[in-house]
Amino acid sequence: MPCSRREIEKDLVFCPYLLGCVRKKAPICDICTWNDPSKEEELYLKFMKHLEEVKANLARETPIQINEFWWEVKIKPTEVKTPMGEIEAEIEKIGKAESVSKLKEVEQPKPLLTIDHHLKRLSEDLKEIVLRLRNEILKLDSDIEEKINKTFIGYRSSKIKHYFVNIRVLPLKREIEIRFRSGGPIDDPENLSKSIPKSFDTPMDRRVRIVSQDKIPYVINLLKQAYKNLTKS
Repeated sequence: MPCSRREIEKDLVFCPYLLGCVRKKAPICDICTWNDPSKEEELYLKFMKHLEEVKANLARETPIQINEFWWEVKIKPTEVKTPMGEIEAEIEKIGKAESVSKLKEVEQPKPLLTIDHHLKRLSEDLKEIVLRLRNEILKLDSDIEEKINKTFIGYRSSKIKHYFVNIRVLPLKREIEIRFRSGGPIDDPENLSKSIPKSFDTPMDRRVRIVSQDKIPYVINLLKQAYKNLTKS
């Protein structure tokens, strides 16, 4: 037995290697190489003295700060050496487990969002507005493609850097918002489009909100002008 395993309390013994208490059948006892009875006696007495100080301190009305036993004894525990073969085998096992985990991640890609992610939150009339806007925007140019994320339904073209228009659904307000980049002056006699504050941190500079389908032709006319400005510059 590498140490005397002096009992401190029920099922707890003093461990000179760890400078503290462990369970009687702790796994570390099987690999511990401690073999210094004289030093163990010294550490045990210091530990018991420290334990008494801790108990007395806790009994005070206002406990004070006391040093931890580890720093009081100022001793470096004996190093337990594990055979290199076992270490290498463990590293290899961990590496294989991580590889399998990464493969599983690759095998299970996140599903792509579709327009239904936005439509499912809308009433039937607002759904129709979104679908009509979508069809009309895609007709502006054969080069335009749709990209959907959690926030909006975006439209971009290889002729233009960044999105030039996106649709945002506002179910609580029962509105559909269209944000777009004007690219220059546009003819908006009804003053339907409003400027987007710079604090929004978006390349879009104009926005329109509609609640009915009768405004779709007007909005599409604004987008045609904006697209023309952007592709011309």
